[in-house]
Amino acid sequence: MSTIIISVYRNTNMESKAYNKFYGRVRHTSTIDVTTVCKHAAMDSGIEESQVVLINDAQQKQMKELLCNGHPIEVPELGTFKLGVSSVGLSVEDVKRRYPKFNPETDDIRRYLTASQVKEAHILFTPSDTIKNALRSIKMVTDKSDWQAPESANDDDNNHVEP
Repeated sequence: MSTIIISVYRNTNMESKAYNKFYGRVRHTSTIDVTTVCKHAAMDSGIEESQVVLINDAQQKQMKELLCNGHPIEVPELGTFKLGVSSVGLSVEDVKRRYPKFNPETDDIRRYLTASQVKEAHILFTPSDTIKNALRSIKMVTDKSDWQAPESANDDDNNHVEP
């Protein structure tokens, strides 16, 4: 079973409905680079590390190219990566203003969406069932190093649950 450490933080965004509420989030230790992953893969598979690095480099290049051409990529036991975009909404009124002859009863509004309304591309990730099940089995422990006692010393205030 894996274990992750949860830190407590306070939302300080005054414009948020969650302002001044406390939440847990994963405390990340250090980022593992691909070289380290390749070393682990080489040890796990018995394949030379240099070969694992070459295969990984080729795989990254191909994944980038295929994703940018609109192909979802399923990585078994991990999940599926695919390209997504953000775009500006298009209403019937918007189209009527630009194209007075537009008839929503007979014309397909989808024909009027232009590339200029698409703002940016991003990567979407959908985890596999294997990863989802692994996430359900993670043990979570709270990091108490950032915990502070309440300011008030009243007994009523001390009936809190430590994070």
